[in-house]
Order: sequence, then structure tokens, then C-alpha cells
Amino acid sequence: MVRSYSKVDVLRGASVTAVAITTVVLLVLLPRPGFRTSRLVLFAAVVALGWIGAFGAVRKQFWPTVVGGLGLFLLGFWQFTIGLVMLPTSAMLLLTALFVRGSAAGSNGGLSRIARS
Repeated sequence: MVRSYSKVDVLRGASVTAVAITTVVLLVLLPRPGFRTSRLVLFAAVVALGWIGAFGAVRKQFWPTVVGGLGLFLLGFWQFTIGLVMLPTSAMLLLTALFVRGSAAGSNGGLSRIARS
């Protein structure tokens, strides 16, 4: 028997994958020339927010996913180089949060609850 995956399941997996890729990219960029403690603090905050969002996506919880997505979105403008990785990850987390919120209400499409409001 073939199991079909819902949109929320696919987005949850894509969100965790995007956060993992962001983490790897930041770990590669960390030891570049010009390393300072401020870079370490920024990268730690970015990684923490990403994994908070991934935690919310895996647990199908709306607010942790939104906090992680918005945090990455706001910090993505601070430093443009890492923003190129953070902004797509943020978009993935926010899209996942949108579908998680809709699926938590018991709707099929994920967006129908939001369209009704």
C-alpha cells in the first residue's frame, strides 16, 4: 500500500531540510577571514531561530514556526550575504506555519480557514 503525504507533511520535511542547509552554510561561513565574536553571536541566534521554527514545524505548532520564520526574515536583512540563505528558509517556515495553522483547524486545503477569515 502506498502512503500519500499531505501538503503539510511535505512542507514540514522541507522546512527541516532548509534549516539544516542553513545551519551547514553558516558553519562553513563562520571561520572565514574577519572572524569576530559578533559573527558567532549572530550565527548562533540565526541557527537557534531556525531550529525553533523547525521544532514548531515538526510538532505542527503554529507559534514556534512563526517565531522562527519571522526571526530569520528580520535577521536576514542585517547581513545580506547570509540573508541569501536565510530568506528562503524563512519563507519555507512561514509557508509551513500557514499550512499548519490551517490543518490544525481540520480543513483539507490548509488555506481555506485563512481565506474564510
